Amino acid sequence: MRWTWATQSLSKLRQAVFVIAILALPAFAELGGNVTTVQNDQVRMKGTVRVTAGQGFAIHEITTPTGTAVREYVNPAGTVFGVAWQGPWKPDLRQLLGVYFDQYVQASQENKKHGRSPLQVQSGSLVVESGGHPRSFSGRAFLPQMMPSNVTAEMIQ
Repeated sequence: MRWTWATQSLSKLRQAVFVIAILALPAFAELGGNVTTVQNDQVRMKGTVRVTAGQGFAIHEITTPTGTAVREYVNPAGTVFGVAWQGPWKPDLRQLLGVYFDQYVQASQENKKHGRSPLQVQSGSLVVESGGHPRSFSGRAFLPQMMPSNVTAEMIQ
């Protein structure tokens, strides 16, 4: 009887540790994600952040120690509707695109061009443009349906 109680207690302890570990995982600001997680991106990128106001949106710009600038565009509802990057290193697109990353990978494989042409992906609700060469990368990704009505794609840069 004691063995069964100990086994059940250990099982419940493992479940509790698992739940706590999942809840403790950092959430990263990502395309379609919440603005409150931008600080986690700043920590993960080891960068500094500067917030500027646009007309009906905010731009959270993170500058990494290597000189890459990542701008996260946030609508009035607090949702990241666009990201843009520029610098000597590409940012972690899995981190920036979040749940849209797999859609981006699949669409980029289908639309792959020969040579060094910039990549342009428009798949469902996602638009991604990326290009450059070592020490000079730039790109942007956005969700047109989440953009404020006064924002155009050209403003995400």
